[in-house]
Amino acid sequence: MEVIVMDDSLLGKKAEAKIKEWLDRPQDGYCFDRIPDQMTGFYGSKNICDFTLYIYPNKYYIESKATWQDRFDFSMLTEKQHTGLTEKSKIYGVYGVVIVLFATYKRAIVIDIREINRLIQSGRKSINIKTMDKIGLQYHEIETIPSRKELLDYTGGFQL
Repeated sequence: MEVIVMDDSLLGKKAEAKIKEWLDRPQDGYCFDRIPDQMTGFYGSKNICDFTLYIYPNKYYIESKATWQDRFDFSMLTEKQHTGLTEKSKIYGVYGVVIVLFATYKRAIVIDIREINRLIQSGRKSINIKTMDKIGLQYHEIETIPSRKELLDYTGGFQL
């Protein structure tokens, strides 16, 4: 598999753009919003996530992460993001989720923050795309459109 080298921050921005293309569908009943970054000095954004999505009757707080590696390290989530998504998930009908793009593998998954918390409590620090099914990881793989492009186009409905 040919790997295209791209700066991680550029990969992250492109991954966010793909999510926006996929979920910004008011005609399908999706109320989707990008949360603008609020930079504060050296600490980066104060936001707990990149996007919100409302699909009756549920609301989703969505953080986008992207990696060229085999694994998604939970330390890629800031403490603010991890805590904020966890707190939101305590509300009935509200879900904190992370969409992880494994760019080298051209695969993307949606994972609930509560599942990440379960893995952390069991001693895990990351998930590996090659072994995630072996550990019983609960996730939803995003349908993609076959493409020769460097990044995926997502299709289908949002599921958790």
